[in-house]
Amino acid sequence: MYAHIDDRPYKFASVAVFTCDKVDGDYQYLKSFRPLDHESRDIGQFIDDDGIAYLIFEDRPFGFRIAKLSSDYLGVEKQMCLVPHHMEGGAVVHYQGLYYAIGSALDRLAPQSQSIRHCKVTRRSLVRIQGYRQPEANTYDSQSTMMLKLTGTKTTTVIFMGDMWRPRTQWDSRYLWMPLQIGDAKLWLSEPKPWTLDIKTGEAVIEK
Repeated sequence: MYAHIDDRPYKFASVAVFTCDKVDGDYQYLKSFRPLDHESRDIGQFIDDDGIAYLIFEDRPFGFRIAKLSSDYLGVEKQMCLVPHHMEGGAVVHYQGLYYAIGSALDRLAPQSQSIRHCKVTRRSLVRIQGYRQPEANTYDSQSTMMLKLTGTKTTTVIFMGDMWRPRTQWDSRYLWMPLQIGDAKLWLSEPKPWTLDIKTGEAVIEK
């Protein structure tokens, strides 16, 4: 388990690594470090279809970095991508040959519009990045934290997972999970509505 670890002045800017032999067990602190000697605040993780894992982290002086984790997931091996835009709440998904990265502007816990990037990969080198901004104001009062891909027997659904922070009553913050419309280098989050998911077929049905 990776976590953002910091001090009161918000200058330590590192990741902490914890390990446990089961997901709901007693985690033990292993170490903390700055990935590739860069500042790291908001973080995310992504495991590709081939099992290779990546750390997504906000490097405030430079932008939004994606770095490959070691095979044991306990350290960072090398940088894969630097998006020179200041974003946090980073999330990545691999869908139909493209890697999509999303993140929000830096505004503490206030909801922000999501910035969306996509790239093609050749021999694991990022060769093209383009972007556009999610037009729905404040991404329905949420901030991205992960994009979860579920591949079923009939289709593949990507779920947007967002935090709905309530800065004045943070203990009462909520979550927004909604299927994304994704494909052909476009990504769209529809207006939140009740929905169901068939985890066997991968089909998501949004109520009208």
